[in-house]
Amino acid sequence: MTVDWDALIDAHANKAYCFAMGLCGNEQDARELVQEAFAKAMDRIQTHDTTLPFEAWFLTILKRIYLDGAKKYEKKYGQSIEEPITESGLTVADAVADNREVSVLERLEREENSKLVRRAMRALTPDARAVLLMIDLEGMGYEETAEVLGCPLNTVRSRIVRARIALRERLTALEATL
Repeated sequence: MTVDWDALIDAHANKAYCFAMGLCGNEQDARELVQEAFAKAMDRIQTHDTTLPFEAWFLTILKRIYLDGAKKYEKKYGQSIEEPITESGLTVADAVADNREVSVLERLEREENSKLVRRAMRALTPDARAVLLMIDLEGMGYEETAEVLGCPLNTVRSRIVRARIALRERLTALEATL
């Protein structure tokens, strides 16, 4: 199978970098993560089902590399990267996506609070960051996000609700310290 890697990299590098930057929180690690993901994709291109989008397959590889690295870090340093989140205030209305409502990330960025948002995002679990980045920042659909994350659609729906609540709580806590 002949693959035009230059075209694939050109088509997907920016989105991959944005996703990696959101997961890692710094430029150097994000660049390394994207490079490692492309290298792994090149090694495993024969496993890609060409009837499915390359982007979802590739972002899945990127996410898995990140999570594997986070697990190694946690094991090496003995610190959990998982922070518990409260589930107070969760209602059925919160669980149903309202396309008319502007996402938390978009609203805060328009108000020029992106630095505060980045700090709050770094405090979230990797799964929460991933789902927020994919759905709210990248505009991916729930089905595509479920495919990339390798989990059921209902899991994505519950994760986005919990992630948005956790983000709001972290932002409120950060604003209180200013």
